[in-house]
Amino acid sequence: MADSENNSPIVHPGGMLCRLDELADPGSRPFMLRFEDGEEVEIFLVRRGDGVYGYVNFCPHQDLALQWEGESFLTPDGGRILCQAHGATFDIESGESASGPARPFGCLTKVPIEIRDGEIRLAPR
Repeated sequence: MADSENNSPIVHPGGMLCRLDELADPGSRPFMLRFEDGEEVEIFLVRRGDGVYGYVNFCPHQDLALQWEGESFLTPDGGRILCQAHGATFDIESGESASGPARPFGCLTKVPIEIRDGEIRLAPR
């Protein structure tokens, strides 16, 4: 199922986001997380090798989405997460701010995920 506003697949806690082989290496992809109370939070996955990392789509610098065009959350070389609005970059594995205006504001909010049998899933609450 996809959200009508941004076409991100809607996933519930504990649900499957996608298969590992459906996520490019390196690559990224947005999803809409919907909780039982109806709250929605846009998240994204980033793959590097066999590692997959999940974060809330939110730049700590100015309360904006990191990506506003397409499905890419990465720098052109795929080495870091990029805030398209301000050019800030973040470490893929830790979410820590690496450069740009977000540096003094900390890191991205991690989303707990797990990989089982080739499926990337949100960790249950």
